Amino acid sequence: MRFVEVNLHVARMLIEGWLAELETMNKFKDGRPFKYSKGLIEFAAALKDILRVSYRSLCNILKALLPAENVPHFITLQQRIAKLEPEDRRLSVKNPLNVYNRKRTHIVYDRKGLRMLKRSPRFNREDFVSLRILIKPNAKRPMIKDIQRI
Repeated sequence: MRFVEVNLHVARMLIEGWLAELETMNKFKDGRPFKYSKGLIEFAAALKDILRVSYRSLCNILKALLPAENVPHFITLQQRIAKLEPEDRRLSVKNPLNVYNRKRTHIVYDRKGLRMLKRSPRFNREDFVSLRILIKPNAKRPMIKDIQRI
């Protein structure tokens, strides 16, 4: 049984930015306020496109990355991603790699955008939230075996 290791590194300032974006989205909103920012949904959509995992698995990745109250339910994720317009999918990978052709891939999301690297990036570990995700590649839908915060 072969597993692929994906290391996901997200800048803490972007996670804080999602919370600040949520406040501005709700500032002049009438009715029920938004619970999840558009930036978070766009990041989830990009991550789903890269890893090709189910919405439940995507929700588990976000639970390991964010505080529990900031993680959308998998049905909410599916509905909000479906509502995204093609021009709203701003996050595209700078140098796309096929995750499942390699034993280890690093995905970095910082001020420069979303990048995929073959080698471990050099950065200050305190400025990033990092996850190690073990995925079992499958023809239909890849399955996540383990998610660890590193």
